Amino acid sequence: MSLRTSARRLIPLAVLVGFCAIAAPRAAVALTVADIIKMVEYEIPDEQIVKKIEKERSVFKLSAQEIIELKKKGVSDKVIRFMLETPQRFGKGTGKGPARIDKAPDKKPEKVLTEAEKRAQEARLREEAVRLAEEARKREEAQRQAFARGILKKGQDLADSGQFVQAINTFNSFIAQGNYGPDTDEAYVAKYGIANALARAGLHQAAANSLLEVVRKGPDKLFFQMAFRQLRELRRKINYRPPELEDLTRFTVVNTPQDFQDEFHYFVGEFLHDFGLSAQAEPYLEKVSPAGDDYPRAQYLIGLIAFEDEKSDLKTRVTRASQAFQQAILSAEKKDEGRPVVDLAYLSLARIAYEIEQFDAAIFYYKKISPRSPKLANAFYESAWSFFLKGDYSRALGTFQALHSPYFAHHFYPELWVLEATIYVNMCRSDYAEDAVKMFEERVLVLGPPLRDFLARLKRPEDYWQATLAVIRGDKSYQLPRTLLSPVMENIEFYNLHQTIRQIEKEEHVIKANLTGLGVFGQDLLTKLAQLKAERIAEAGVIIQRSLRQVQKDIETYQDKLTELRVDLAELVMQKLDKELAGKPIEETTGAQGGGSVIVGSDSMQWPFEGEFWKDEIGAYRAFVRSYCGARK
Repeated sequence: MSLRTSARRLIPLAVLVGFCAIAAPRAAVALTVADIIKMVEYEIPDEQIVKKIEKERSVFKLSAQEIIELKKKGVSDKVIRFMLETPQRFGKGTGKGPARIDKAPDKKPEKVLTEAEKRAQEARLREEAVRLAEEARKREEAQRQAFARGILKKGQDLADSGQFVQAINTFNSFIAQGNYGPDTDEAYVAKYGIANALARAGLHQAAANSLLEVVRKGPDKLFFQMAFRQLRELRRKINYRPPELEDLTRFTVVNTPQDFQDEFHYFVGEFLHDFGLSAQAEPYLEKVSPAGDDYPRAQYLIGLIAFEDEKSDLKTRVTRASQAFQQAILSAEKKDEGRPVVDLAYLSLARIAYEIEQFDAAIFYYKKISPRSPKLANAFYESAWSFFLKGDYSRALGTFQALHSPYFAHHFYPELWVLEATIYVNMCRSDYAEDAVKMFEERVLVLGPPLRDFLARLKRPEDYWQATLAVIRGDKSYQLPRTLLSPVMENIEFYNLHQTIRQIEKEEHVIKANLTGLGVFGQDLLTKLAQLKAERIAEAGVIIQRSLRQVQKDIETYQDKLTELRVDLAELVMQKLDKELAGKPIEETTGAQGGGSVIVGSDSMQWPFEGEFWKDEIGAYRAFVRSYCGARK
């Protein structure tokens, strides 16, 4: 034994001697529970503690809570058992704590217990202590739950009836009055109650973070499934995708119903895919069962992931992606709300075919997209390129005609006139080519200067947001044609951010109207919403700036292509002039503009309605323009 250990062992004996020395000249003073704990902390042996209790003839009437506390502090079962026996050994005491006895009664000789009897008695005492402690815990828990049920039910009822302010105050008061810590079950239930009250009041942004806190407590908690489903519904309504959602990957839900497993796995997979973590997302998406409502969407995302997989060769990517998209279509067609997924999958199949230059297959899939789909304009535009690249000028021009119709007036395709001019040059129709060039100059090139001035005028993302809203409302001070904002308005990220900002502003208005009742809690919500709105406005401003700069780049690119085209057009005009001077008249045919300029459908019916477009025929236009290349009478 080291000197340090020996010295440490001497300390408790000195303390014990001190206790005895103090007690000797005066009447015995009853020990307290705190004294026993202190003696244990000083490492006084159990035998010495028991002797000290005997010497002072202290009587302990231990409660279950005191027994638990003694055990936590390291007091041995032997000492606790002896403390429990003190009322029988030394008297009943006052009932208010350890008894103080100035004069010791005559002692009766104690029965000497055998070792077996001692062990049995020790076991009985231990069981009794545990039983008492458990009964006390149950009584305390029952009281807490009874109190909690009453308060929490009141809060839930208030939330269900639309009285969200009163509900929130009820939950907050419950936590404060009960002095419940943040990790207690009561705090957990109250947190969900507050989130539920906010969600029912339409305060989606304010509710989302609270719901996420509840979900992050894990699937073993009472409100995990309810909070998760509410959080998922909110995510559909607002642009809510904080990085903390990745914490859900820590959980397993194998013990939950299959429909919930499907929802959970799709939610996590979709979130990971949105954040560009495709490799981590795919295993979750593959766990969605075919019977699940999310199965078509899961297959669609698996298709996207497969085609974007740069580690695989093109053939493998195409095969895997096509199979997933086809599975998405087949399963979605059996669902009540499957059409959006069907259209997205067909659009993806068309783009795969376009990518590998299978233009006929691409056009086939583009035509599968529903006329009511918001993706219809994309399908028309991309199919026009397919017709153009495969050399089917008749259908390409017919599709351009459709894209010029009022049905697609809210879309901006600056290159259409350049493509038309290119086709006419290829068909040796200099007259129509010149008309198309003129339309590009009058409708597209004139947009360049105001766009350039607009971009030079603004600096911060917040400026772009405010200016864009002003232009949309009709403010002429920025001198920006609304046509140029079409790519911004079509951007799904911008749309989601716009909806989110509007939702935040709505919630700010509601909270400000109830700020007196909400107090500090309401002010905290307003602070968080203001910060969130500033972040979302900045994100939206970046998207606006990026979209408009891309438009500017596109206009400049097609202006350069037009310059190249003019060279071919000038040569074509010279060839035409040479033929006319040589007395070789060019064969005339029906023009590409004016009445009868296009035909509709496979029966080649002439379209006699100048400037009119019929919705049921919008996808069937074909231009009736004959090539002049090499033609002569």
